[in-house]
Order: sequence, then structure tokens, then C-alpha cells
Amino acid sequence: MKSLSVPKDNQIKAAYLIIAIHTVQVGVGIAGYPRLVFMDAKQDSWISIIITGLILSLVIACMVFILNTYKNQDLAGILCTAFGNIIGKFFSMIFVVYFLVLFLSVIINYVEFVQVFIFPKMASWFIGLLLLILVWYAVYGGIRVAVGASIVFFLSSIWMVGLLSKPISLIEVRNYLPIFSTPWKDVLKGVLISSYTFLGFELLWVIYPFIYDKKNVAKYSQFSILITVVMYLFITMVAIGYFSPKQLEQKVWPLLTMFKVISFPMFERFDILAVALWIIVILPNLILLAWMFSFTCKRAHGWKQKHCLVGLVIFSLGFIAIFDDRELINKFTDYTGQIGLVLGWAFPFILLPFAIKHRMKGKKKNAKN
Repeated sequence: MKSLSVPKDNQIKAAYLIIAIHTVQVGVGIAGYPRLVFMDAKQDSWISIIITGLILSLVIACMVFILNTYKNQDLAGILCTAFGNIIGKFFSMIFVVYFLVLFLSVIINYVEFVQVFIFPKMASWFIGLLLLILVWYAVYGGIRVAVGASIVFFLSSIWMVGLLSKPISLIEVRNYLPIFSTPWKDVLKGVLISSYTFLGFELLWVIYPFIYDKKNVAKYSQFSILITVVMYLFITMVAIGYFSPKQLEQKVWPLLTMFKVISFPMFERFDILAVALWIIVILPNLILLAWMFSFTCKRAHGWKQKHCLVGLVIFSLGFIAIFDDRELINKFTDYTGQIGLVLGWAFPFILLPFAIKHRMKGKKKNAKN
């Protein structure tokens, strides 16, 4: 597979990775994450989050090393170079399915949010259709439009973090005690449960050839991960302090529940408005995942990206109509996290020896010349 030759007017700055990677990581998972990590790590959930952040930083460093080794190649190109065309395209197809699964897990969870909090009788496929129209429009415009949309939506939604000032004022400090009391086995379980929530950094595999100042990819990617870890740590600690241990274990979406204490003269139930506004948090997620799916599909098999995008929309509509049960959605989300452990977290280290071998061959060739 040939290296990508990206036209200059289709390239982006490495600095945009700060927001792009962050927005694709923050989505539906953040609403229920505090409860999930607390159920395993209890008051020491902050340790699990920090460990997760450190491992993720190592994963990103490994990915950047591999990408720098193969120069202007995306994931599909690297796989074909490392394993040959046949095996490489097979693995590329696995990642195409993986990106599709990530996309579906995000959209079905948000559709459920809307049905539970706002429109319980509205058909799930109709809510999904409205989202998919916006996603199709953004992805059809290309990578610059997709990344630009993520930046606009990020700047439009960051103010929502300030809404937690009310729950922060009601925090009980004793809820954080005792610290260092959780067995390390449970702390590590908290790290494993974080696998789904932090997924999305795989965007770097696909977007790398579109960056023209590649020397800055490492620092901006790491900075993006730092922002994500700090945000998850902040929201989790607020939730632990605000809810009693029993309450937190019972709340399916602690973040959305905390919005209930916020009220304005014109809004008695701000949590309903928050779910409606949450669309500006979810859309960058969906847009970038849809672009990753359609572009990798194009690279692996030579199909037109717009055709892959249409196929994604049609398949997603049928999938949303079928997966409208809470238990099914939970199982699908759990399986997505388990798949992400292998393809997202572990795969860069599997690919690392091939990158080292490729780099050594390149050095020997240059030495001979």
C-alpha cells in the first residue's frame, strides 16, 4: 500500500490534536464513569484514574514512535507494510469493524439518554436519524470540517464544567476517607473498567498523515491525554464527594444526576436541558469516529469514502432500532470495552517490534549508502 500524499489544503496543524483527541474520548462514557470506577476502587478511584493516565501516556508514546517510523502512513498502510497486503488488509478490516462498534456504542447510549430524560415515547430510530444527518454532513466535508466541528463544539460545551460549582459546594469531605484503604486488586479493576471510557485515542492512527508539522505530534497528543485525565479525575472526585457511597453505586449516570440540583428561574429541571445540550459533546465523538471508519474503509479496500459513509448511516439506523433495551446496551458497551483493551490499548505494543525492525533496516540501508 502506497504512502498517503495529502494535499496541502487538506492538512491540519498538530496543535488541533489537543482538542480532536480529547473530544473523541469524552462522550457518553463520562456520564456513568464515576459510578463504574467507584464500584471497584471506592475512595481510591483517583489512584485508578492516575494509573490509567500513565498507561495511556505510554500507549500514545508507542503509537507516535510507530507512526514516525513508517512516515506518511496511516494504520492501514502500516499494517500492509508490516504484514504484507493480504494479512494487512485483513487486520485493517478488523479495525474498520472496531471503529464501527465504537461509533454504534456512542450513538445508542446517547439515544437512551434522550429517551430516559426527555422523550421516553419517541422512536429510537428517529432520534438516531437526526444525529446521523448531522454526522453525515460534517464527515462529507472532509477531515478539516470534521476537526473544525470538534473544535467549535468543544468551545461551545466547555462551559458546562462550571455548572458543577453547585454540587462542589455540597461536597462532604468525609466521603473521601479513608484513603489508601482499597486493595490493589480492586484499584487495578478500576483501571480495567476505565478502558472503554478512555477509548478514542486511536484517532491518531488515522489522522497522522494529515498533519504537516509531525514533529509536534508527540507533545500535543500527550497534552490532550493530560486534559482528558484531569477532566475525568475532577468529575469523579466531585461525584464521590457529593454522593454517599450507597447513592453513587445506585446512580447509573452520576454526572447527569448532579445537574438536577441546578435550577434557574426559567428551568426547574436543568438535567433535562443538560441532556439536550449534551449533543454538542456527543457530536464531535460521532463525527470523528465516522470519519475514522469511512477513511480506513477507503484505504483498506479502495471503496469511495462517501459510499462507506452512506453504508454507515443505513446500518446504524437499523442497529439503533434493534438495540433499544437497557440490558442489551449495557452488554454491547461492555463488549466494546473488552475489544478496546486489545485493539486500542494492547495493539500498539504488539506492533512495536515490527516498527523497531523496520527502523533498524532503514538505518542499515542508509549506512550502506
